[in-house]
Amino acid sequence: MRRFSTPRKPHAPGARFPLAGALRAASLCLLLPGAAQAGISVLQPAKRIDASKPLELTLLVSEDEQDEGTYRLPPTLTVAASADMIPPVQIALQRDGAADSVSLKRGEFRKVHYRAMLPERLRGMVRIEPIGIDASPVLVAVVRPDAGLPPLAASPDLLNAPLADSASKTAPIAPSASVVTPGANAPAAASAPAAEDILANSTRLSFHEPMYFQVGDSGNNTNAKFQLSFKFRLFMPDDPRSRSLLNNLYFGYTQFSLWDLSAPSAPFRDTSYRPSLFYYLPDLGLRNGVFSRIGIATGLEHESNGKDGADSRSVNTYFVQPTLNVGNLNDYHLTVSPKLYAYLGPTRDNRDIGSYRGHMDLKLAYGKPDGWELATTLRRGSGGSHGSADTQVSYPLSRLLPGTAGYLVASYFYGYGESLLTYNQKEHPQLRIGYALWR
Repeated sequence: MRRFSTPRKPHAPGARFPLAGALRAASLCLLLPGAAQAGISVLQPAKRIDASKPLELTLLVSEDEQDEGTYRLPPTLTVAASADMIPPVQIALQRDGAADSVSLKRGEFRKVHYRAMLPERLRGMVRIEPIGIDASPVLVAVVRPDAGLPPLAASPDLLNAPLADSASKTAPIAPSASVVTPGANAPAAASAPAAEDILANSTRLSFHEPMYFQVGDSGNNTNAKFQLSFKFRLFMPDDPRSRSLLNNLYFGYTQFSLWDLSAPSAPFRDTSYRPSLFYYLPDLGLRNGVFSRIGIATGLEHESNGKDGADSRSVNTYFVQPTLNVGNLNDYHLTVSPKLYAYLGPTRDNRDIGSYRGHMDLKLAYGKPDGWELATTLRRGSGGSHGSADTQVSYPLSRLLPGTAGYLVASYFYGYGESLLTYNQKEHPQLRIGYALWR
């Protein structure tokens, strides 16, 4: 906590205020009139905000330097609030029931509350940043509870620890049964969301399938493969727990390319484009002694290599893809995700594709979000011994080079049809190494 003075008194060095009830305090450049100094902080709000109630931010005013001081309190606190793909909107929070000024003796403090309703269009993860003062922005999950769903679970945190709004002494608190330990009594799902959820599902535009660039050599053929994959949430719901079709409808796009680096002019051997429209729910809320989480995705997918003539390939499918997790999602755990699909419409460019690809991709992965992961995708065609295995081992690059992101990855492909063009051709076994932005 920093100290601020009026122009009539030199700036004093910073002093820390011992507050047991603060998760985190951000310094405010707030000038309070008078010759005395006060410590001013804004307390971190709760992680989840019920948007049917006013947003509340709390200022903490403390007196550590003077024997006694009187300070005026600002009537409003202006913040900029923005959500994913929604521009910032200014909100003026009004002081809640406090007097225009506060008098404190040395070692005393007071909490002052400011409240305002959030605009209707803000939902999901919302960034709140004070305007005109030196305070760190905060991220909160804004929820508009659905009447058909249970109320939000109250997650105990330090800000809910007893702390009088009136002037209070700051004597040390002796350990007792009433001392609140952050997160100690909160359900695991509420206090520690799965690490991959933070990147994968917190924004409207997010990662979809793995994104990577890999290079290798097989039979004197130097080549590379890379993939881009995103998904876009078409409608952001009022309540993220909603399971309705519209609230969990996504548009996905995946592009995969094989690049022949050793051939003259280094052409792209084949590129496939896969737009999709699907319903996606990462957590069905079903748990038992085996599965720690079960998710589901289902929808329509088109795949084409954009060529004509003899090299033209295209296929339309309807798919259902459950995802089953076994173990702690923040530690080493197993993921099993079979993707079952049925071919739709004409397949005149590749009539026998089912004989080579079959009707299911079995995706298996074992690893830890911040550690090693071994993943493989298995296919078996409906005819003969056709099939393939695509295996990848990855490791977070930031564990080796702090400040970086993504993963080091090594992959091994064996079998038929690494690309859509060669779905009925058996490839040379191929080992590649490279970089993955998402795995």
